Amino acid sequence: MKKIQSILQSDIDDDVILGGVVLAGKDGTVFCKCEAGYTSPERKYAMTADTVLDVASTTKAAATVTALLICRARGLIDFDAPFTDYLKDFSAPLYEPVSVRDLANHLSGFGDVRGQKQRPYFDESGMKMLENMLTTPPPHPPTRHAWYSCWNYILLSLILERITGKRFTDFCRKEIFEPLKMNSTSLGKPRPEIPVERLGQTMGTSRPGEISDFVAVRIYRDGGCTGNAGLFTSANDYAKLLECYLRRGKTGSGQQLFGEAEMAEIMPDRKGHFHGYRKFGWSVYENYLAEEMFGTVLFHSGWSGQTVLFDPAQNMYAAVLTTRCGDYERAKKNRMEILHQVWRMI
Repeated sequence: MKKIQSILQSDIDDDVILGGVVLAGKDGTVFCKCEAGYTSPERKYAMTADTVLDVASTTKAAATVTALLICRARGLIDFDAPFTDYLKDFSAPLYEPVSVRDLANHLSGFGDVRGQKQRPYFDESGMKMLENMLTTPPPHPPTRHAWYSCWNYILLSLILERITGKRFTDFCRKEIFEPLKMNSTSLGKPRPEIPVERLGQTMGTSRPGEISDFVAVRIYRDGGCTGNAGLFTSANDYAKLLECYLRRGKTGSGQQLFGEAEMAEIMPDRKGHFHGYRKFGWSVYENYLAEEMFGTVLFHSGWSGQTVLFDPAQNMYAAVLTTRCGDYERAKKNRMEILHQVWRMI
């Protein structure tokens, strides 16, 4: 525990993060909890496990993948079907058919163009960006190795809206957050009852409670929804979701959100020993992961300073939520080192 506290404090002292929280549990019991630093540059409020912040790209796994697993359990979607079966208003040409699974694993070819300053679908209007998603072709053919891109998860959230007939925010609230009693969690903006002292300020924002992702902030600002970023949650709430995964889709009260068949879609393996290897959206391997954890754990990181992890075999989870304000690579490397330390505690 001292090593974990030391890593957090070192990053705070060197202006890499403003503050951070580590929360880990096994078999339903918390065995590691560390809190350090502050929620914003003003250093007025301490960071705690109840601090609510935008968790950036971990939104992809926490909200979008979870929603897709729920929809599969209800027979609403086939992950191996072409995504255009569900997004019939997509009108751009494709190199070849692209499956829902290809989108989830970032194998679709919908990626950024190297050397191009702006993303092909970008517009200052968030709603125009969503329109562009349906008419802009993928810049690349499908790939064998992951080419990470938010584009895939914006398309997936559009698919979820088509197959459920509900706004993405509403579906996630009703079908994920409420059943799991994630009472401080929401998409697009913090819940209105969250007081300012419980809001964290993440990278690239002007005040606590804002979305850091430049695409998601425009889409939500202008009345749309997206599944690439924009989830507001706390470490305590995140733990409830990770525990649901460890219970194979069951809530604490026994409600089954998804089941063993859906868990089989994401279970870690050692088939892809390359940076960015994923099982339906959850990461299995990347360069900072300790070798002994490869094929055992599932994890996901966020640009503004968050990494979450769970290990189905050992029935443990861990969340490292920080408010990054400095060096990206050091911040991520240190979050992974914290997770290594936690995993070795069990």
